[in-house]
This record gives sequence, structure tokens and C-alpha cells, in this order.
Amino acid sequence: MKYSITLDTFLISDTHFGHKAVMKKEPLRKLALQNSGFGVFDELSVYNWNSVVDERDAVLHLGDLYFDEGYKYLARLNGSKILVVGNNDIGKFKRVKKMDDWLVCDKLKLQIPESKRIKEKLKAKFGKLVKNEYLNAIVLDIGSERVMFSHFPVMNRKKDDRFCAVRDVLDEAYKMCECSLNIHGHTHSKKTYNRFCVNVSCEEIGFTPIRLSEIIR
Repeated sequence: MKYSITLDTFLISDTHFGHKAVMKKEPLRKLALQNSGFGVFDELSVYNWNSVVDERDAVLHLGDLYFDEGYKYLARLNGSKILVVGNNDIGKFKRVKKMDDWLVCDKLKLQIPESKRIKEKLKAKFGKLVKNEYLNAIVLDIGSERVMFSHFPVMNRKKDDRFCAVRDVLDEAYKMCECSLNIHGHTHSKKTYNRFCVNVSCEEIGFTPIRLSEIIR
């Protein structure tokens, strides 16, 4: 399956629908809620999403979609959606696969001419790790850019990161594919400080999906 992503596609990551603990970890969420007039952050998220996305639009979600009862909000989100599986989606994304308006990327998907050669090189170097359930990304050409869309940012991680081995494969894939841009989530309000990385976690984009054309521009 090829995933259709264009400059008109909206992007967002780390919505964490139904996740109460994230409100404490990310103070920007509490502040946004206080200034919104809503009583529940997930209701604010749905409102923001649908205020810019209509049913004809496409949205690429870069992982950590929902927790527990947060699943109930997914059917209310406008557009046709693609989920790139994040670390917190493991064990949950199969439920998303059953929804008519969602596609799920749960692998390293290289939509470039050199994909076969690069996958062979990655397999030779990393073995079974290339099939790891946490290794999920889409690589394709958009205009003059070769973009990796992933949950984890490349070339950036905290010390003793528990996903270190898998992220080594992701970093190498980024380099082998000669990508010029990594659009990612995972870090929420924390910066990567890599010029080639663009964070579309909710906290960085005003909790509202943003078009790829705005990022590329």
C-alpha cells in the first residue's frame, strides 16, 4: 500500500486522547484549556481539529493517538486519516485499523525509487530489528524535499533511551535515504535543535493540525 501525502495534507502528533497524566507533564495543555472555555481538553482537541479539517481533507497523525477511553473521540475527527504508529500506540492501533476513515502505517515504508536496495542494506546491518514493532515511518519525495515522517525524531534522544536500538535503525534509514527533512512527534514541547527536524507535536502547533505546505514553506 502506498500512502498518499501531498502539500495539502494536514499533520499533527501526540494528541493523547483520553490520557489524563499528560496534562500534568505538559503545562501548555492546562493553559490552553483554561483559555478555551472548554471543560475537557479532548473536547478542545476535537474542536480545533474540525475547525481546520473538513471531510475532504487528509490528515497524517504521527503517533500517540489515544489512551483508554480516548478511542471514543476518533470517530468525531474530520477527514481521511493516516496513523504512523508511535510507541504509545502499540497494543491499540489494531482497533484503529478497523475504522473506515483511518489507515495505519505500522512498518518502515519507503516510497522512493531506491527502497528495495536500502531495505536490503538495513536488513544486512540490523537483522530482525528492521521488523521491530516500534520502527514505523514513511519516506517519500515532496517537491524538492525527501521527507521522513516518523513518531521519533532522528539524531536526537535522551541518554539511555529505551528505544535506542530501534532508533539507531531509524537514524540510519534517514541517512541511507538521503532525506532532507524529518517531520516527527514524540517530544511534545521539547526542542530537538536539529534544523532538519520539524516537531508537529500538539504543543508545538497550537493543538491544531497544520498543512504540510506551511511546514515546507
